[in-house]
Amino acid sequence: MSMDPDSSDLTFIEGLLEEHAQVAGDIIEIGASTWAIHGSIAIDGDVIMAEYSSFEEAKTVLDHLTPNEPGLAHD
Repeated sequence: MSMDPDSSDLTFIEGLLEEHAQVAGDIIEIGASTWAIHGSIAIDGDVIMAEYSSFEEAKTVLDHLTPNEPGLAHD
């Protein structure tokens, strides 16, 4: 079963991309039940772009984005 990403999360990340943020295309576990989409921005370098309560939720959003960090892509 496919989930639709939360449109506000997707809109937020797409806004970051318009401002030249880079999406690394990976999902990292940052806590017992917290997963994040990783990326980078010019001022701060590596950052957490969005947090989710499950890996699947983060992957659903990431699947709707195109990682744009040089040399990186997700499956």
